Amino acid sequence: MGFKCGIIGLPNIGKSTLFNALSNAEVPMENYPFCTIDPHIGIVEVPDRRLDILEKIYSPGKVIPTTLEFVDIAGLVKGASKGEGLGNKFLSNIQRVDAIIHLIRCFKDDNVAHIDPKLNPRRDFEIVNQEIIQRDLEVINNRIQKIKKQAKTGDEKYKRQLIVLNDIKGILEDKKSAKTYHAHPEEENFINELGLLSNKPLLILGNISEDEATSGQKSEVTKDFEQFALSTGNFFLTLSANLELEMSQLESEERKILMKEWDIREPGVTQLVNAGYVLLNLVTFFTMESEICQAWTVEKNTPAYKAAAVIHSSFEDRFIKAEVRHWKDIEKTKSEILLKENGHIRIEGKSYIIRDGDVVTFRLANG
Repeated sequence: MGFKCGIIGLPNIGKSTLFNALSNAEVPMENYPFCTIDPHIGIVEVPDRRLDILEKIYSPGKVIPTTLEFVDIAGLVKGASKGEGLGNKFLSNIQRVDAIIHLIRCFKDDNVAHIDPKLNPRRDFEIVNQEIIQRDLEVINNRIQKIKKQAKTGDEKYKRQLIVLNDIKGILEDKKSAKTYHAHPEEENFINELGLLSNKPLLILGNISEDEATSGQKSEVTKDFEQFALSTGNFFLTLSANLELEMSQLESEERKILMKEWDIREPGVTQLVNAGYVLLNLVTFFTMESEICQAWTVEKNTPAYKAAAVIHSSFEDRFIKAEVRHWKDIEKTKSEILLKENGHIRIEGKSYIIRDGDVVTFRLANG
């Protein structure tokens, strides 16, 4: 099960630099629009200190972290929703991701071209955001035309759907995102089927200068934009894509020395990966099988038999029970023997909801 976070924004704001820092991939980073045309996908390991603890307890032959996918999507220009630049291609690529990381340039650099010599992060955010909203408005209008005919038959289902579509249309026409619509639980599946881009989870990421990142002092531009970004109700983080790329290319010890010198407690990309996890409403569970300790990703509220299917699709039908160790008990005892002696290995059925940090042994029928 792959969870994808798409990195979007205007041209020349550091998307490919950030992508390279995340994935250590060699994506071209040139100073002109549309350097990235086709989206690049990077598989990024999710840092998790719990794997270190499990390694000490179980001494496995191999430790495998879970991952997130990050997608570097081509830069967008004003008018994309009407096909300008790579607009249609850009917007269709966003359709395929589960969450959006909107990267905004918050640094001045005369050597890096931008759409306007005057630095204005809020303007840049609005350009991209409004193109997304215009695309969603087109989707809603097309759907309204189809539903209207069905609603005329008197079918209550279609009449209700038409009301929902018109409500969302009004929100979009007010230049607000579809996620601001307060859906009733019974409407959620229908709204999700629409595939609205502005309904996707969003993290706004300010790309700041290296000096700003190492000094720990935010510029007035960054402070003003942070206040605006938080007012939208979305997650907000800052990092320096250039600094993160430089640090990703260093040996571990050298990186630790520089981080200590600059008083950086945690790399920005680590914060970003963790934020992506929160954004997508995910949890991690662990398995210890065949001398392999492995982390797995599922959405919150996933039942045990569905979590088993993440490991292999056949496990869902073959599921019998799950032996579950809760993380708080593992952290306390740090011993499989003590877990057994204290009765901390619980036998759970298929409806058990996986908790973050669970270590699970799935018992399966012979296949």
